[in-house]
Amino acid sequence: MILVTGATGFVGHVLMRALDTYGIAARPYTGRINNPLQLRAELVDARRVIHLAGAERRGRARLLQHVDVEGTERLIEECRRANIQHIITLSRLGADANAIYPLLRAKGEMERLLRRSGIPYTIIRSATLFGREDRFLNVIVGLAFWSWPFVWLPAGGHVPMQPLWIEDLVRCLVTALDRPDLQNRVIELGGEERLRYEQIVHLVLAAAGIHRIPLRLHPRLVRPFTLATMGWWRYPPVSRFWLNRYSVPDVAPFDNVLRNFDFRPARINTHMAYLRRPGTWRFLFGG
Repeated sequence: MILVTGATGFVGHVLMRALDTYGIAARPYTGRINNPLQLRAELVDARRVIHLAGAERRGRARLLQHVDVEGTERLIEECRRANIQHIITLSRLGADANAIYPLLRAKGEMERLLRRSGIPYTIIRSATLFGREDRFLNVIVGLAFWSWPFVWLPAGGHVPMQPLWIEDLVRCLVTALDRPDLQNRVIELGGEERLRYEQIVHLVLAAAGIHRIPLRLHPRLVRPFTLATMGWWRYPPVSRFWLNRYSVPDVAPFDNVLRNFDFRPARINTHMAYLRRPGTWRFLFGG
């Protein structure tokens, strides 16, 4: 039995469907990640854990510390008690406990806790993900509608990125369950296309069938506006973490997916049809 934290999130939803398709017994964790009694109860018959729970969507550094760091610490304590044999966790490219950006720092602290846990682990550092319910390409389209006639290019749109299709990431997570050679390793994954953010925006607007004028903005100009207009939302589509993404390269070695999992990840333009679905312009106000 596999226990999956964060099973209702963007990655977790796709992962649970894939595990069911492959006939792998798994169940979602239903409590708060900081609740040791709930963790203890749900880990009783589990042998492996896929840890996806995180607070990035909320856009608040305090919640990152509470969920990603302290929650992981509680999880590790109960996994030791339950004799869990393997923890697979999802992190981000650039994770570093000494990073200046809160999200990357929290993910780095989480990784450090796992490396020191004494439990066999696999840490997957992922590039920014795209897929039907993503908060990446959908946000670009939503912002393009609401910032008419412009489309924002934070940091001038120059930051390099390697977007990874959600289904490809999930395939890697499932494969890692039965790969002892991937234990006690940190694996960085990204797509096989290295594109500037400006190029990604061009592809997204073309796929969505809309036209906008590129507006190059320094993150310092965007941050006050987004904090004032969206900072109070429960799940802000444009948060400080979203802006920080365009301050550091989001790239990994091109062949890491092929070398570690024996397949090539999908190209971004082969899975963008969802951007044309009705109501995409309302995405900024989604939960």
